[in-house]
Formats: sequence, C-alpha cells, structure tokens
Amino acid sequence: MQDSGRFRKIILILVLFFITALYLNRHLPEEVVQSKRWVIVEDKVLSPGISSTSFHLGLSKCQGHTKQSVNGTRHRNPRGMGDVLIVNGRVWLGDRYENTDVLIRNGLIVEIGQHLEGTRKIDAAGRIVTPGIVDMHSHMGVESLNGLYNSMETNEMTSPTTPYVRVIDALSPTDPGIRIVASGGITTSLILPGSANLMGGEAAVIKLRPVSTLSNQDMLISAGVTEDDNEEVWRYMKMACGENPKQVYGSNNQMPKTRMGENYLFRRRLEEAQQLKRKQDDWCDSAQRIQASPEQGVRLSEAYPEDLMLESLVALLRHQVNLNIHCYLPQDIEAMIQHSIEFDFEIAAFHHALSAWQITEIIQRANYSLTIATFSDMWGYKAEAWDQNVHAPKILDEAGIPVAFKSDHPVMNARDLLFEAQKAYHYGFDEHKALASLTSVPADSLKLGHRIGRIDVGKDADVVIWDRHPLQLGARPSHVIIDGEIQDYTHPSSGTPDLPSRSLPRMHLEDHGLNNPLQFETACKSSSFVMKNISHIYLNSTHALHQLPLYVVVEEGVLTCIGSDCDRDHIEWPRSSPIFEMGGATLLPGLVSVGVSSGLSEIDAEATTQDGYVKSDVSDSELYKKVVRAVDGLKLNGLHLQKAYKAGVTTTISQPLVDSSILAGLSVAFRTGLENTLLDRNDSLIKEEVALHFVIQHENELTVSQQMASIRDILISNLNNDPLTNVFARASQGQLPVIVQVDNKDEIASILMMKNMIMKEYQKEVRFVILGGAESHLIADHLNRLNVPVILMPARCFPVTWQSQSCLMGPPLSADTTLDILLRKNVTVAIGSTDADNGDARNLIWEAGWNLAHNKQLTPHEAVGLVTWNIAQFLGLEDVGTLTVGKPADFVAYSGNPLQLGTSVVMVHGGGRTGPTCFPQQI
Repeated sequence: MQDSGRFRKIILILVLFFITALYLNRHLPEEVVQSKRWVIVEDKVLSPGISSTSFHLGLSKCQGHTKQSVNGTRHRNPRGMGDVLIVNGRVWLGDRYENTDVLIRNGLIVEIGQHLEGTRKIDAAGRIVTPGIVDMHSHMGVESLNGLYNSMETNEMTSPTTPYVRVIDALSPTDPGIRIVASGGITTSLILPGSANLMGGEAAVIKLRPVSTLSNQDMLISAGVTEDDNEEVWRYMKMACGENPKQVYGSNNQMPKTRMGENYLFRRRLEEAQQLKRKQDDWCDSAQRIQASPEQGVRLSEAYPEDLMLESLVALLRHQVNLNIHCYLPQDIEAMIQHSIEFDFEIAAFHHALSAWQITEIIQRANYSLTIATFSDMWGYKAEAWDQNVHAPKILDEAGIPVAFKSDHPVMNARDLLFEAQKAYHYGFDEHKALASLTSVPADSLKLGHRIGRIDVGKDADVVIWDRHPLQLGARPSHVIIDGEIQDYTHPSSGTPDLPSRSLPRMHLEDHGLNNPLQFETACKSSSFVMKNISHIYLNSTHALHQLPLYVVVEEGVLTCIGSDCDRDHIEWPRSSPIFEMGGATLLPGLVSVGVSSGLSEIDAEATTQDGYVKSDVSDSELYKKVVRAVDGLKLNGLHLQKAYKAGVTTTISQPLVDSSILAGLSVAFRTGLENTLLDRNDSLIKEEVALHFVIQHENELTVSQQMASIRDILISNLNNDPLTNVFARASQGQLPVIVQVDNKDEIASILMMKNMIMKEYQKEVRFVILGGAESHLIADHLNRLNVPVILMPARCFPVTWQSQSCLMGPPLSADTTLDILLRKNVTVAIGSTDADNGDARNLIWEAGWNLAHNKQLTPHEAVGLVTWNIAQFLGLEDVGTLTVGKPADFVAYSGNPLQLGTSVVMVHGGGRTGPTCFPQQI
C-alpha cells in the first residue's frame, strides 16, 4: 500500500509540472526561459546544454579541421612592395640558365622575357640571377647576434615537451643578424625553437626585409594573406631527438634520460593529442547532426573540447602543421618515422641528419615526401655528428630523397649558407641540384613552393644577383631583392659569372726505363720519386715557380731538386723509383693548422675523448713548475687529424684546452699524419713547446682587468729568472711566443700597451701574438708598429659575441674585411682553424681562397702564406710551411688551382708518413 501511494504522488507531481509549464508557455513573453534542467523556447522544451554562441563557435572550429588548397596562378604578393626590372641577367630557371629580363610589380614576378619595359632598372650585366636563398633552420631573432644572455630565447627548458610555446612571441626584429644574413642572399628563414626539448614549440617563417613597424608579425611570410588569396597558411613546429634532450633533462635525473624515455614521452604526448582530437571529432559529428535537425530540440551538454597545451599537436595530427625534427642517428630517424605512421602525421624534414645517407631505405618507408635538411661539411662536434659523409647529398639524391642545406644560425653563420652548396658541388653534387638545395627544395619542404624558391611568373619577387657564379668560392650578392624591394647594400664585389669546371686529377705513372713502378699501390709507398709536369710551385714567402715544365725530385723523403732544370738532361733520377706525371698540378708547402686543440679533443661534447680542461691558479708562485704541455696529452690518428692530413694539412699546432682558466699552457707542433704514437718516428714532433697560451675570458671569477694584471704579473715577475728552468722567463724574455686569444679591440689594446710598457721599462720584447682578433683592424697601425701578428679565427668574421660586434664582414656590407685592413697595414696575418666546432681544418686552403676572392690587392702567393709560411715564421718553426732543397719533402699537390673549389688533392707527402699519399679521399 505504501508503494502504490508513493507512485500516485509522483504521477500527480509530474502532471502538475507539465500543466504549469504549458501555462507559462502560453502566458509569458516569447523569450527563452531557463531552469537548472530545462530550456523552453516557444512551444518546445529543450534539453539542458551549451549556449547557441558556444555551439556555433565550436562549429566554426570544426570547419577549420579541413585544409585549404592553393589554386591557380597567384596575382599578388600579400606583402606587397616594390617594382623592379632586371635586364641582361643570366637567370637560373631550375635546370638551366637563360639570358633574359625579369619584371617585378608590387613585389611579384609578373613577366620573364626579352626587351621588357620598366621604370626602375637594374642591369645585371650578364651576372647570374637566382631566387633568394631559403634557410629552413635558423634561430635568428631568438638568439640575437650579440651573445647576451638575455637575448637567448631559443629553448623553454622547463619541460621536455613544450609544443605550446611559439617562436613568434619572442622573435626580435632588431637582431643585427637579420641584415647580416640577408647580405648573403638569404631572403626567407624558418625560425625554429632550439633542440633542448623533445617538442620545442611552434616555429615561424619570416622574410628578411626590414619592416618600419618593428612588428615581428609583419615579418611573417603570411603577413597580409586574406581569404581572397585562396592560400593555405601553414603552421610550423620543431621537435628534437637524441643527445640534446637527454643531456638537458637526464643530467637533472629527469625523463628523458635515455632514448627509451624520449620515445615514451613522444608517444605519450601524441596519444594525449590523439585522444583530444577524437573528442573534438566526436563533438563535431554530434554538432553537425544537431545542426542538420534543429527541429529535434537537442543541445550538446559541453562546449567544443580544447586544451591549449595540446592544440598545436592536434593540428599536427590534422596535417595542418609542417613538422621539422632535429635528428641525427639511424635509430632516432627510424623511431620518428614509426611514430608518424602510428599517429598518422607527416614529417616535413629531418634536420642535421648526418647519418641519413646510411638509411635511405628506412627514410623511404615514410609514405610521404620527406626532406633531409643538412650540412654538407660540418661534423665531429658531438657523437651524433660523427658519421657525416661529404658525398651524402649525392647518395640521398640518387635515392630520390630531397636534400636541402641549412644554417642552424648562429651555430653556423647563415650569411655563408651558400658555402654549404659550394662544398657539395666540389664533392660531386650536381650544379643545379646544389642551387636547388638552397632554393626550391627548402621552399617545397616548407609548403611554400607556390610563393618562393623559384624565378617564375606569380612567385614572390625574392631575387639575388650574384657578383660571380654562386657556386664559385667567395660568391656574394651584388643585389638582394625581397618582395621587390632592393636591399641597401652599398659595397658589391665583382667576379666572373662562369663556373670553372672541376679540375679532375690527371696524375699518372710513366716508365722511363729506370725500372719504374707502374702501379700506384707500389709507387705510393716509395720514399724516393720524381714528379714532372708541375705548373706552379709555391716555395716560401718570397719565391714561387710558374714556368713549365717544373720538376720535383725526392730521395729518401728529402727534396733534392726543385725547378725546371731537374729533368734527366740535368740530373740523374733515382733508379727503381716512380715517375709521377702530374698533369699540370700545383704544389704547395704542407698547410699548417693553428688555433684549436687538435689531437687533444676528438669529440667536443664527449669528455672521454678529450685530454680535459686546464685549471690553473695564476696567483700560484710555483705555477711555472706546473704549466700544462699539450704534448703530454696528444692522441694521434684521430678522424679530425686524418681528414685534415688528406686535405694537405701536414703540420698541426695544438694548445691545451681551457674552459674558464686564463692560462692554457704550452702548445705543441707535430706531424698531422702520424699513424700510431710519437715514438714511431724521430721527427714526429716539430717542436715540443711552441708558444705560451692565454685566453681572455668573459665568464670568469676574475674580471678582464684582473686577467690582464695576471698576465702582466706572470711576465714581469719572471723577467730575471732562468729561462732554462722557467717557462715564464722564456716568454717574458722573448724566447717563446705568447699567444693571447682575444677579440675585443680594447682588450687587444691592453696587450699592446703591456708589450710597450715591458719594452720601455725592462728592455725586453715579449713576442705577443693575437689569436681571434675579430676587431683587430681597429688597431692595425699599432699592431704593425709593435710587430704583433694576428691569427684570425674564424677566418671569415662573424660578430656572434659582444666582444666581436665591430668586426668587418666585407662585401656587400663593407668594402673591406678585417683581414684586408690588417694586410694593408702590413700586419703579419695567418688564418686559424675552428676544427673542434665544425671539422673545418680540411678547408683551410678554401679560407685563403675566400679572402683572395674579394681582395684585389692580395696575390695568390700571399693567400697561400696565410695558411703556411706566415704561421711558421712568427712562431719560429723551422722547415715548416716552406719547400727547400735539402729539407724534408712536406707538401700537397692539387689537380689545379687550390684556391678554387673543384680542385682535388692528388698527393700529400710528409706529415709523419713515409712515401706519398696518392689520391686521398675525403669522407
């Protein structure tokens, strides 16, 4: 009975509720009436849920799930700007050159052809015209060129996964690097977060044209795009795998500590994004059904599901984000490809990827086009960068994998990005593909090929006119045009538009009836031999031979004859020895590497491959007994030394490693090509103690002024001590050079004042040498007056630090370089290596060629001296950097002009090896 009574009460309440609702619906105004559970509109009772505003906002986001495609020929550049007519250009059109004109209106290429008309003309005068270079890996604007801590915005190192942060929020439009980089012909850059995090955040593509508003939004390539342009605006993202995230977080005992942890975190965040995407898709499906049947009066109870921390990853899963991944090793590349398949997203490019050439089959497993954005010749700075191959671009291209070169600015100076394509061309990469690797390939990878990367009607007017063929060593723009606006560079250089053909090795063996070996395998083991038909021989600072035919005779490793009178009519050749017909080769003394700790550090980021960092207490009165000698830590025949030797570097000067100490210690000069230990040859060491090295530090417990005081005290307090037992006495008395690594003009001036003071007050001349010297041109007169040489390091100025901000970068930014002014002021100059950073010791002769290309007063003979005899002379190294009869035969022979790309090393002799090394191959 109680149950039936309760049931009747419930029925009565429900009837009263519906009668009341009907009454209110008939008698109240026609407005929405809401209760906590129901909504009544006109004659309908709606279920509770979100508002109409929230519903339609969600629907609009559902519509954004699909991509918009680009259709038809473009008729405007949304960024607008200038009108230009380029006449008499030799225009590169992707696979050929055409002598034609290019007409630009409102920042767009509108016509290509002969005899075009326009008001603002540039006469290209037969020079090469290309699209602007596209750098698809730069940190410009978030790591500005001044080296200041508070300009570093690259990595949000608070979590290993930060896909939600955005580069554009930190990008500085006042970075001086923007103008510097554009002067190298770069017109578009992808600005990426760093690689400390697995998911670094969103990137941005910018044009390098200055904007008066100082708005980084106005720098975006997408600035000004409207719906009428029918153009898809892509988003960009950076991820990173491998060493960097492991080191940053693993060192703090935080995941990821291993690659296992890295890949778990990748998959976990992607899974979270995938779950949110499914919720959104479910919501959209329901919303679209409700929208299609409004008469049913159904409403959604929740708003469109969103999460700002996952929003960009969801967009990636919707194929709306162009993903670029920092990845080097096979296992890392393969893991990311597997993740892309598992979670259905696309990878636009693997960046760096120095091992990609080993795994073309794995890369092809991706069911989409994937670019390798890499260096052609930067390697060895960490374990992941060990397997670089100079032939990688060609290997990847032959496998159908697009190759782009990029800078990683400011790790590499993006202004010199062209050099990467030049080196690839040198090692056999096709001319047109080398140019495409800087233009159309990165443009296509960024999904911007419809706008940039080619000279074609309807493309943005980003155009470069080059002072010489862009694949020639030293090429610089004479004009840079961005959005049809001519950039303000007032110091163009000049050269030839023709690309010299590669100088193929022509060296072969001849039989002169002297029981001469005719097989290279035998001939290249001989310690006695003859070289004939040499076109040029650079002997020393005052002599060179250029008359044909020239001969060189080597007997038991010693030069016995050099010149035109060394033929069999004048001397007797050694019997049973090979006769090398050199095919017009050029012969140089063995090159000299100085400036880095070669043989003391194999992998910069791996402590176990290094001698270690010196820590010296400069206040210790007994320090002279404890000065570190580089010779005690040498490790020979490492990969850095092998590659340098194959490029003709036969002598290496190496100083101890320092981190924060100002005193490095004593450098050593040794034979680069030594294959085992110093004990194996009597001439392994050229000089055990070459120079005393100091480094001016700017993150040291001692101020710079205290460091200067310490150097002064070390020298003066030991002036009267015995040089036989006290290395500081040898330095202060001028018996041992003192090399000070310093860039800033005022700090260099302090060293010069120190030298002058010791000369005046103590009548001793300290043999100071400046290493670095970025701003040394500003005090060139004083360097000359006080006879202080400079080892420029790097050879091409790059103002990456506060102390180097006034360096001269040369055309088209300035008429001169730092080196030009030093030479003009008669300062003795040499070029240093930065091999530990990038493996470039093998490129020393090209650094000399770079400077020769733009200095009309510099002769080839003087350029050779920059990497040979100059160093030997001011460091007091006998029989180094010269070729002298009666002395050891230490030389490198080239197939043609060594100061140009495309010339091969055909022979290296000396450097601690017996017999010539024939046709050395770089890897």
